[in-house]
Amino acid sequence: MNDSLQKIQAVAIQGEIKEKSFSLIDMITHGGPIGIFVMICLFLLFMITLYIFFERYFTIKKFSNNNSTLLNDVRDLIHDGKINVALDLCKRTHTPESRILYKGIMRIGKPTRDISDAIENTAQLEIFDLEKNVGVLGTISGAAPMLGFLGTVIGMIIAFFATSSEDQASAQMLAGGIYTAMANTAAGLIVGLLAYLFYNILVIKIDKLVYSLQVTAIDFLDILNKPITQI
Repeated sequence: MNDSLQKIQAVAIQGEIKEKSFSLIDMITHGGPIGIFVMICLFLLFMITLYIFFERYFTIKKFSNNNSTLLNDVRDLIHDGKINVALDLCKRTHTPESRILYKGIMRIGKPTRDISDAIENTAQLEIFDLEKNVGVLGTISGAAPMLGFLGTVIGMIIAFFATSSEDQASAQMLAGGIYTAMANTAAGLIVGLLAYLFYNILVIKIDKLVYSLQVTAIDFLDILNKPITQI
């Protein structure tokens, strides 16, 4: 008899727990039109964050794996007077480093200042290209939490308004509105934190690549100090 009662109580408790459980979809759909709109916006920001990060990450990684012998090969070709071969080598390499060297080689024979300016301008363009869309991640890292907070505030206003409209305040109604509203904050913080983390990862990798380009430019100008008078 006692075993039967315990089984019945266990089934009742399980049913109650199951009834009170909720899924991510429930949190989104129970937020009303405004809550759903905020969640859709946050989801779009999340997808944009992932796309920008992985696109920039693999692009920067590809350019970071520069041909370590390129500068030495260019130096040997310049010393041998094979300027056209050096230009062709840079064309076929397709990296920021090779494009900087290409611009420098094109101006061999001109004043060192002109060569330096050409290299610097090309480097600035390469850096700008590397940083493409990275600033968007910085914007999302700040905008996503604010958007989540906005959804929370609006959700709380709607929840309290709906509760005050009832003859008897319903704690269940208020609690449902609160947890749905807080879901917007949680989603906004998650997207914002990911965007902030991804942004800083890309900035670190870009800084390392920029430093490498600066070293290449300086070494190239040093190489020209000897052969430039002979060409």
